[in-house]
Amino acid sequence: MKNFILIIILISLNKFGFSDNLFETTYYNVEFISQNIENDKILKINQIKYKSISNIFEKTLDYRNYKEIKKNLSNDFINTLIKNIIIEEEKVVDNKYFSKIKINFDKKKIINFFRDNKIPYVEYYPDKFLLIIYENNKLHNNLLTRNNNFNIYFKENLANNKLFKLPNLDINDRFILQKEDIRERNLEKINIFANKYNLNEAIIIIANIINNNNATYELIYYSHGKIYEKILEYNKYNFEEFYYILEKEVINIWKKINQIQNISLNKINCKVSYFNIMELKEIRKKLNDASLIKKLEIQSLAYKSIEYKIYYYGNYNILLNVLKMNKLNFKNKKNICSISL
Repeated sequence: MKNFILIIILISLNKFGFSDNLFETTYYNVEFISQNIENDKILKINQIKYKSISNIFEKTLDYRNYKEIKKNLSNDFINTLIKNIIIEEEKVVDNKYFSKIKINFDKKKIINFFRDNKIPYVEYYPDKFLLIIYENNKLHNNLLTRNNNFNIYFKENLANNKLFKLPNLDINDRFILQKEDIRERNLEKINIFANKYNLNEAIIIIANIINNNNATYELIYYSHGKIYEKILEYNKYNFEEFYYILEKEVINIWKKINQIQNISLNKINCKVSYFNIMELKEIRKKLNDASLIKKLEIQSLAYKSIEYKIYYYGNYNILLNVLKMNKLNFKNKKNICSISL
């Protein structure tokens, strides 16, 4: 039997890590005591590899595809996706090991894996969702009020939440959106209410409180004039658990709606305007960094302007959002598309 004491400390980002780059990984602080440091260092690096690539898959894939891939992950497969391994602040004191380790993965290789296996993915996360909770119990029906227990918990515990935005809960809110609008799924009123907060997407929860321990939850997902509905598979009256499950469920629904499909190509002709060669190179780099773009074909050349035929996966709105995310100015008026820095 191997005779040593082994301790490891791993510090990672939050579950979803709302960074601009979903393919980015984080440093792990590693500390252990061992009689065979080199062997155990390799062991810990392999654990970090697995954890890091799992986080990328969890962030970019819907729940079903993530689970399917995770159960088949092997060390050999993970190694094919690695770009480099960074080890910083490494030191050994007697039989104690300390370092910060980060595994960087090759985004193009991951995308090629998705594409070869026809697996849809997302490249970015949404802006905030407007969160509206209609609380029903035996005595009260609280919608946009400060007496709503879900709103109270959110303001006290989740004020800095990066996914949800709570309405102001003022008189104007209650005038625009009323209980009947929720019950009747009044899209016009819901849209007006979302527009007040400059958001295209809203989450409406109808929480039916049975008693101090039990509840049922209807989830209404509003996005760009359409709604998607489902019953949450959760029946406890527990705020902390509820918000944790809600965040996972909303992200998963958003992924299904906004996935980049890897089956068929779309195309669009765009003129790229640039000031000099350095600027053109930067624009081309940003276009090539957009994973949904398959290839660029030059259609015509002019002074400080090139027209490209852009072949891409996914749909037009996703292309638009990815280009904006890559800090490109994209305009498409009267079927005339232009791109610039």
